[in-house]
Amino acid sequence: MNVITMNYSNLGKTGLRVSKICLGTMTLGDPMVAECILKRAIELGINFFDTADAYWGGKCEENLGKATKEYRDDVVICTKVFFPTEKKPISQGLNRHHVDVELERSLKRLQTSYVDLYLTHRHDPTVSFENILRTMNHTIDQGKVLHIGASTMYAWELAKSRWVADRLGLEPFQVMECHYNLLYREEEREMLPLCRDQDIGVMCWGPLARGALAGGYTREKRSDSPRAAWDTDLQHWFLRLDDFQIIDRVVELAKQKDISPAQLALSWLLSKEAGVVPILGATSVRHVEEAVEALRIRLSEHDVAYIEELYKPRALIGHYAGVPVAGDFK
Repeated sequence: MNVITMNYSNLGKTGLRVSKICLGTMTLGDPMVAECILKRAIELGINFFDTADAYWGGKCEENLGKATKEYRDDVVICTKVFFPTEKKPISQGLNRHHVDVELERSLKRLQTSYVDLYLTHRHDPTVSFENILRTMNHTIDQGKVLHIGASTMYAWELAKSRWVADRLGLEPFQVMECHYNLLYREEEREMLPLCRDQDIGVMCWGPLARGALAGGYTREKRSDSPRAAWDTDLQHWFLRLDDFQIIDRVVELAKQKDISPAQLALSWLLSKEAGVVPILGATSVRHVEEAVEALRIRLSEHDVAYIEELYKPRALIGHYAGVPVAGDFK
């Protein structure tokens, strides 16, 4: 692999200087796999890591904590709360009891006294924004969290949260982790312009559309991979006929440029919005290396127009649809 210098950017107005690629840990439940991938990521200059208490029953936080312990002052750790980790009525959502308990557990698993960024994993409509923001601000006041943010909410909800925080004199959500890729661009309507206007840092999950943009699926063989067998969201979110028309162009253009489809999809994302940080879900060291290599790729306006041309507006996907049973969310 060619030597690539990692690029860094400011995450909104938090003052955090983070790598242009964030490594997600949802796929890193196996300790041996996680150790290899996380070690390589750090070697390549990635200093930004995203996890959650619900990922593989806390194992992903444990693996991340072990790998980053000796580098704690040099890395930015983001974790999230919302989904249930045990089968108790109160142990879910964004009520203060659940947030306080889960934060303590996350800190213990991560082997740290604080997290740089603490996000609400989904919005909880059963708790008022006043209570949610007071709870999240309480974690800051305790010195256990440096900055707060949210993941996957509607633009009007984020706007309302900012108004509530301003009215109460509280720290607002400083970072939004939203769903964004070539096959799902609905956040371009309201969320991204709102974040740009309010100087809110943006991370995006699913940058490769759950692997669909990596070019491994075809119209004829949509269910052959292990992931396609268990990931029902992949089937109806990103393997539609309309999606394959876009995927075909990504594969075609990537071949012309002698890069992988995944690298092309990441380079498109990096070219779209200054400061947007894709969260990479890797299952091998090579995935991390390819993602870092994508930083050197520059797409022309014609390239961007060609792969964007066939996109059609679609229904929102990935938002809150009810609290799942503990153990359902890996």
